[in-house]
Amino acid sequence: MPQSNKSKVDDAWNASVIALVIILAGLLYMFGAAMSGDRLQLTESIKGAEIFDTRDVR
Repeated sequence: MPQSNKSKVDDAWNASVIALVIILAGLLYMFGAAMSGDRLQLTESIKGAEIFDTRDVR
């Protein structure tokens, strides 16, 4: 039995909402890690990133 247009649209909305939630969760994690000062672990998780620590530079 073929799907109606309404069920196809509902499936597309459900997939879009799930993708949006996953993206927002990733951004929230990165923002939280950056705000907590956990830059070393966050930077190490990004391949090729460099750390510039300017706290002790005078």
